[in-house]
Amino acid sequence: MKILDIALTANRNLWRSKLRTMLTILAIFIGGFTLTLTTALNTGASQYLDRQLGNIAVPGIFEVTPKVDFNPVGGDDGLREYDPDNKPASFDSFYSASMTQEDIDKVKKVEGIESVVPMYQVASEYIIGTTGKKFALNMVQQNFGLNLDLASGRHLKANDTASVVMPEGYLQALGMDAQHAINNKVTIAYKDRTGKVIERQFTIVGVARKAIVTTGTVHMDVNSVKTMAEDQGQPERYLELIATFKDANESTDESALKARLEGAGTYTATSFKESIGTLTTVVGAITAALNVVGIIALLAASFGIINTLLMSVYERTQEIGLMKALGMRRGKVFLLFAFEAALVGFWGSVVAVGAAIGASALINNYASANFLKDFEGFTLLVVNPGGALFVIGLIMLIAFVAGTLPAIKASRLNPIEALRSE
Repeated sequence: MKILDIALTANRNLWRSKLRTMLTILAIFIGGFTLTLTTALNTGASQYLDRQLGNIAVPGIFEVTPKVDFNPVGGDDGLREYDPDNKPASFDSFYSASMTQEDIDKVKKVEGIESVVPMYQVASEYIIGTTGKKFALNMVQQNFGLNLDLASGRHLKANDTASVVMPEGYLQALGMDAQHAINNKVTIAYKDRTGKVIERQFTIVGVARKAIVTTGTVHMDVNSVKTMAEDQGQPERYLELIATFKDANESTDESALKARLEGAGTYTATSFKESIGTLTTVVGAITAALNVVGIIALLAASFGIINTLLMSVYERTQEIGLMKALGMRRGKVFLLFAFEAALVGFWGSVVAVGAAIGASALINNYASANFLKDFEGFTLLVVNPGGALFVIGLIMLIAFVAGTLPAIKASRLNPIEALRSE
């Protein structure tokens, strides 16, 4: 009997007792359904973070800053109306925490450094959109090539001038929306070294979606940021340095690179991979916990498989004896029952994956309309073919292992005693 014949015979034997088989499949379904959803959650979160971060997770790239507590960049809480007499008390503290050419020279001397890109720190006053109303804008940030998750438009280029990428959350206050903001003009005001307010017009070239990691920041082309910094008398004062090590890869010990940078001065060095470590850890912990639940359910279901096949061996003792008397070897008897176990896992996992795909569509629709509505492009659950095949393969393996005990029992039956059994 060929392997294909054994598999087809096993499938026919499996459905002799439909109710018992269906109940066993149902037990497997619970674990398979849970595993598929947790795999989909991990895939969805990973895809969203990858799309958001782009090149942010490239090994060997660090943000180097002075050791200070204040972060002038701010968050993504939207815009408030401009009040010249109500600037944050700690806002000016970032001037004293600036980095200079001396810091660039120190970092460049660190062993293994390939490049050091200074990030200008530029204070701004307010921004004006199509409504004509002024809104406070404490700072704009130079873009150094970060691959932002865009709702529309494009990323900033090295040769851009008077161009910005706006956070999507700011557009409503400015009288725009993501689809129609591109090529619109905004006015950004800042004070020069004498305290005079200068207003300059900028073209919106891209709109950045609200993101978990990249905060709501107005990203400006480097040429404009440099001009503003010079007007403010700080052409060589920088918010931070972007340090890149050469020959860094996934296996590089970034803690050693971090120690080198922090040892070059009074600095805090944070790798781009480290900056998203908390998020990936949380996602990993949640999916791992749910995977444990799924595995426990599958282990419980494996006892159901053992019981089902032991009952099948007991009911078909004479049939097994006849097959062995007619020349079927122990190995093929073993395979016959082991295949039955694997097929129970196959059908249970296929039903589970199918149900999980349907449930994922419903959950994604609900999530996008409710708690994920501010994170456009975040598909919470993504069931991809690779993940589905992994779940099916894993469950079939567990079922196959569970079926080995009944299969061994069947293969060891004495054909004469089996034929005599009642």
